[in-house]
Amino acid sequence: MRGALLRIVAIASVVLAFPGCGGGGGGAAPAMPTVSIAASAANVRSGGSVTLTWSSANATSCTASGAWSGTQATSGSLTQTITATSRYTLSCTGAGGSGSGTATVTAWSAPQPLIAADANAILTGNSVTLSWSSKNASTCAGGDALSGSLPTSGSQSSALLTTTTVFSVSCGNPVFGAVKASVTVAVSSTFTATFAVQYQVPGPPVVNAAHTQFVPDWVHPLAKPVPFVWAQMRDPGNNVAAQGFADANGVVSLGGLNPSVKYTPVILSAIQDPALGLDFAVLNNTMPVDTSQPTYRARYPVYGVGPATPYTPGLRLAVQSLGTATIPDGWSTTSSTLVDANRLAGPFALLANAVLEAQIVSGAVGGTPTWRPLSILWSTKNKGGLSAPPNEMDQGLVTGSGGYYNGGHPGVDASGNETGAPFAEDLEFISGDQSFEPMDLYPFVLTHEMGHFTQTLFSTRSSPGGDHSYSDFEDPTQAWIEGNASGIAALVLNTPQQNRVVQVSGQLVVVIEDPSNYTVNGNPQSWPLGWYQEATVTRLMWELFDPGGAVKLTAPTVLAPMYTSAWKAGPWLNTPWAYSVQLAKLSAGNATAIATLADSLNIRTTGDDEWGAAETSVGERSAQDTLPAYTTVTLGASAATICSAGAPNDYNKESNVRYFRILGDGNSHTVTIQGPSGSVPVLNRHSFTAGSNTFTASGPLAAGYTALAVGDCSVSLSEFSTGTASCNEPVSPGAEQCWSVSAQ
Repeated sequence: MRGALLRIVAIASVVLAFPGCGGGGGGAAPAMPTVSIAASAANVRSGGSVTLTWSSANATSCTASGAWSGTQATSGSLTQTITATSRYTLSCTGAGGSGSGTATVTAWSAPQPLIAADANAILTGNSVTLSWSSKNASTCAGGDALSGSLPTSGSQSSALLTTTTVFSVSCGNPVFGAVKASVTVAVSSTFTATFAVQYQVPGPPVVNAAHTQFVPDWVHPLAKPVPFVWAQMRDPGNNVAAQGFADANGVVSLGGLNPSVKYTPVILSAIQDPALGLDFAVLNNTMPVDTSQPTYRARYPVYGVGPATPYTPGLRLAVQSLGTATIPDGWSTTSSTLVDANRLAGPFALLANAVLEAQIVSGAVGGTPTWRPLSILWSTKNKGGLSAPPNEMDQGLVTGSGGYYNGGHPGVDASGNETGAPFAEDLEFISGDQSFEPMDLYPFVLTHEMGHFTQTLFSTRSSPGGDHSYSDFEDPTQAWIEGNASGIAALVLNTPQQNRVVQVSGQLVVVIEDPSNYTVNGNPQSWPLGWYQEATVTRLMWELFDPGGAVKLTAPTVLAPMYTSAWKAGPWLNTPWAYSVQLAKLSAGNATAIATLADSLNIRTTGDDEWGAAETSVGERSAQDTLPAYTTVTLGASAATICSAGAPNDYNKESNVRYFRILGDGNSHTVTIQGPSGSVPVLNRHSFTAGSNTFTASGPLAAGYTALAVGDCSVSLSEFSTGTASCNEPVSPGAEQCWSVSAQ
């Protein structure tokens, strides 16, 4: 018999019969059964097989139990598949009673050793505690810097370490070879500091105690990470010992630090994301560092925040966690006021939301979009409301609403005013003044203006710009550009609600505007509904996306039309008609639902084209002053009459300019605009002859349609009277002006 054969024999007990008192002897008692059972191997791999062999004596029947069952012959063999440790019992009976035997087979899987150190990175001259365990193992031995025979689980302290060291454990069993597991303990003379960066903002608006206003929820603030934020470790002399950028979760790791030096972590208001190529910075435009510089990045500093007490390093670990730095929003629970000096979170809230929008838009654009550097100007003094240019940047005073994006700006002079030559520098100006609007507390304005940034980079941005509101009847390009920017913000923030903080009777309150249902703080509004209002465009985009709505398109699908080559190359301008028709073409399976929704919002899409040719809604103007959306001016034909409307400096309202198109042939032609006596026509809002009611422009007209615009100079050149003074218009324009436009 082979040495591997395990034979377990059950020895039957013997019962002796004695003759009864006074009687004679009886016959011999039947012999007790004996059973012998053995497996061909005591140890096998899980899933392997063994052969059971058994025999018996003095038995007439046998029954299996344990890992097998059923009636068995009194002798024989049988192959069994082993998936777990198994005990095979055979019980046999005969005239003399019963007996049994058992064979056990152990099933083994591959050994799984584990080893860990209580620290994976330590400073020179320290030790670690090693702990190991194993599964499916019967023996273990140390390796590398851990030696000798080891139990299958245990722990042990290392010697003092001066260099990076590997510790290993190898474990095996009777049917598998040894498997090795290792842990490396890095040993260094310097340490790495890690910490997470979060910014704090108030929670969603709540009703105040008097039940009269919505207010920020200062009692339940939110803390969110600042991805890719810039951080430094500074020594007692304020020198930068290490610096770098956080990861996508706002976790900073800065190495090469001396454990005998106390350091102060400093978080700066700039981010860099190498994957998307993002370079965003929030600058304090009211604290210039070099007034000779006309550009923002050279003139203004970033914000820096840090703890009042420096960090004292530990002397054992080479990676030391400083915990989480939560940058406060500035709300004082003592005085129940927002303290400007403590509003440290503002710049970082702006950065975090800018990154979030860049990530979502990058996914919609596809590929590897190229982002330009963006400078965000914010301070607690920033506000709008300046009556006319130039903007006073060092003082934080600008025209308009106090929140805007531009792809460039006039150079800033020594006094801090934008009076110099223009510079290409992407910027967002964000108000922080509590008496005006602290736009850092909720992210709508930032994300809206980021929408304009993305339009400039990856789409088209043909629009007059200027002041605008939800009560206006707007130029269709204005309605698209502003409504689309708010629509992008809604998709980024996952809500159509636009939280705006203003001061009422000394209290900061929240105005909640909701284009999806035309309400303010839940109260219905009579905003215009149609292609002439930006809120309608935002409503269209949200209802297309709304997870609880009827269409339920994804955010990238809703955004897709504006980033396609067809959109960017299209001869038609960026308008609500162009968007809804292009979206229906891109989402053919949802085309009917898209058109039905747009039609219900007075943006004609059913049976329409990108030119809005089938539109019937006239807004607040007459049909003559409104439709068609584009008048066709035919080369060589009689002049077309096109009427516009509006008061001086209306600038961007419905019908302030009217659009027309010319089917060019690639040759040079002359476009002539003739207006009423005393009027001054303007082409495309910038070309005119001062004091003249005639304007002529010559040049090549590319093959295909070219879209142009005509209006009155005093009405549509500028929203400021200082801007329209150059028109030198002989008389004040009438409410309606009709132009004779020809192309020869």
